[in-house]
Amino acid sequence: MDLRILNLMQFARKAGKLVSGTDACARALNHQLLSLLIIAEDSSERTKTNIQRKVAGQKSPVKMIITGSQKEISYALGLPVTGVFGISDKNFAAKIKQYWQADA
Repeated sequence: MDLRILNLMQFARKAGKLVSGTDACARALNHQLLSLLIIAEDSSERTKTNIQRKVAGQKSPVKMIITGSQKEISYALGLPVTGVFGISDKNFAAKIKQYWQADA
């Protein structure tokens, strides 16, 4: 996983713009608060499918990125191990998308 993305996620967490966990991200999606979803590669297929279904049901689609491992991301953010993270700030989300596309 790109260290620049992890750094931006850390900044977003400190700024209060990061949502972590499947349920928390689902609630934030229902309230249309998220600009970007980051899902760990080693998350279960069921989790990925549930989140994709929730994203598909949104009026304005939210971009999803699948990258990194649960342990790697959670450890870097100082959070319990989880596989779904949401970014609520548009500027953080735009920069993460830019870095992710440059990586791909």
